[in-house]
Amino acid sequence: MPRLPDALVVTYPVGRTGALAAGLLGLGGAGWLAAIGMLVMPSAQSAKAWTAIVLIVFCGIASAALALFWRRQARRTLRWDGQFWWLGLPPGAREQGGEGARVQVRLDAQRWMLLWFGATGARRGHWLWAEARIDPARWHLLRCALYLPQSSADSARLRNADAERA
Repeated sequence: MPRLPDALVVTYPVGRTGALAAGLLGLGGAGWLAAIGMLVMPSAQSAKAWTAIVLIVFCGIASAALALFWRRQARRTLRWDGQFWWLGLPPGAREQGGEGARVQVRLDAQRWMLLWFGATGARRGHWLWAEARIDPARWHLLRCALYLPQSSADSARLRNADAERA
């Protein structure tokens, strides 16, 4: 299917931002505060030591997962060329995407989005953080490209899903 000459073409920077850092720190901090609060409650004093150990280990694992997510948020460029999605990786790496590549919106909060990019043949996908503040002029274009049905098969699938909900 050739690209239409007037097709929507969008390039948008994704990756680490200050808002993402604040959100991850807030989430991790809230978990640790809840854990500490539960440990110092009078009813927790009579609990066994293993419950405290489980709670601390769980908070440690969750904090490590948040730190790993942050580390993997390298500066990249997400591009829709009117036909396929592409992900520009850090310098020295080959761009991923093309036919069969997909971008899925996993969380949409209007001013920021959590996206998942999966390239054909890649071992695993990439989680991407997109924020309106990075490029306000192209934010609406990115949102349009993300919600645009990619093919007639996608359009049929969306119509069927709408019909099932009705």
